[in-house]
This record gives sequence, structure tokens and C-alpha cells, in this order.
Amino acid sequence: MVLAPRTFAPYLDGMRVAYVQAKALAAAIYCLAALVLGGIPAAQAESDHAPVLVELFTSQGCYSCPPADRLLGQLAAEGNVVALAFHVTYWDRLGWPDPFGSEAGTKRQYRYGQNFRSGSVYTPQLVIDGLAHEVGSNESRVRAAIRAAQRHSHPAKPILKWLPDRSLQVTLPDAAEAAGATIWLAQYDRKQQTDILRGENGGKRLDYHQIVRDQRVLGVFDGKSQTFRTAVQPHGQAAWGVAVIVQQRGQQRVWGAALLDAPKPDA
Repeated sequence: MVLAPRTFAPYLDGMRVAYVQAKALAAAIYCLAALVLGGIPAAQAESDHAPVLVELFTSQGCYSCPPADRLLGQLAAEGNVVALAFHVTYWDRLGWPDPFGSEAGTKRQYRYGQNFRSGSVYTPQLVIDGLAHEVGSNESRVRAAIRAAQRHSHPAKPILKWLPDRSLQVTLPDAAEAAGATIWLAQYDRKQQTDILRGENGGKRLDYHQIVRDQRVLGVFDGKSQTFRTAVQPHGQAAWGVAVIVQQRGQQRVWGAALLDAPKPDA
């Protein structure tokens, strides 16, 4: 883990580690008890498949980021999360400017830092459903955080569909509790490979996954069922896709998220 410039506070203390471990143990005991007593309740079973948003803040100039980049690729391939990678810009000064870095991604991470009690901003940082964060290369803790987030309600999951004119149709269900949330879209490259010539990862050829290349707000959710369309332009020649997220204002809780690969050329 590499702390970012202007880090707000130390990342973790012993008490928080103990708390997360105890919470994970309690969740495991609950699930086992439910199975023994006759099966997990229907609502619980359904929530286990809820799409969870995971956002990795990374940089090609960060020596500790490649394991987190690989883990994000694994999570994306498994298909039970909406995985996005935001490449930040504050490590460019170390000798290798990240070609995927964006100020929008950097600002997004710093807003999360203001929301989190610890105030931490670092790379590789993985944010889960807007409410929790872990070191992106710590697989066991990342997966435990994802399982915990899957137990939360996600009532505003978007349904995405490409229309014949190649515009994107977005359908949202009734979800009164999510009224006032921001609906935003991220367009990403599914995979890119870079030869790193300088900096802390100099001499390596590294793979990157789910790289956000564009993000924009589509509107504000009123909590009622709705369907709308939006234009999406391809970005470069790489395989790409889109994600739509319904997130509480102030960049906090995620009420729903979904992704969709780009339409096939002959579709």
C-alpha cells in the first residue's frame, strides 16, 4: 500500500482490523445456523446475488498496484461484481505518467477520502459499494468486504439494453428508498496492456482491466420506475463496455449497479 499525497489520516488501526474480523466471523456463524435450521431465508438468498460496485484506485506509477490490478481482473471475470478501475494522476511525478490517469478519477477518490472515517487515500485502494474500503491487493479482506456488501439491499439495480440505433436503454425499478440518488454512467475499456518504460514499475509489461475512460451523470433518480435512453460513443479500438450506477448523493451508498459489454459490430 502506498499512501497518496495529502493523505487525510492513517489507514487502519488494530481495533478496526479486529472489528472487521469479528463481523466476518459473525456473518459466517449466522449463515451456518440458517442452513442448519432449514435453509437461508429467501430475502437473504436473493441478496447474496446483489451486484456490488467495486472501484479500484490505481496507478501505473505505483509499485504495489500490480497485484491489485490482477485481482480486479479476476473479480470482473467472475461476474458477481460491477468492477471499475480509476487510474489516478498523483503518482505521475515519479517518472511514468499513467496513460489512463484522469483528474476525474483522482477527484473521485479524494471525495471518498472525505467520506471515510479514517480519511485515507492511497493506492491501491478498493472501495466497495461506496461505504467501505480495503487495500486492493488484500484478496481475503476484499472478498470478505464484498460478501458483507452483498447482504445489503440493492433495490435500484438498472437493467441495461442496447437498442438498434446503438443507444443504451436504462430501466430502473420502483425504489422509493433510493429517491434523490445520482444516476451515473462509466464507460470502460475491458482490458489494456502497457509496457512500462520508467518509474517504479519500469521494465514490466502489465495488464489492466475495466479501465474507466469516461464518466458522466445521467440524472437524478426519483424513486419511481422509469426507462430512458442515452447515446454512447465508442472510445478507441479496445473492447469496451458501460456501467450504470445509482448512488446516494455525496458519493456514498450504492443502491444498484449493472454493466453491459459493447454491442457486437454485426448486432
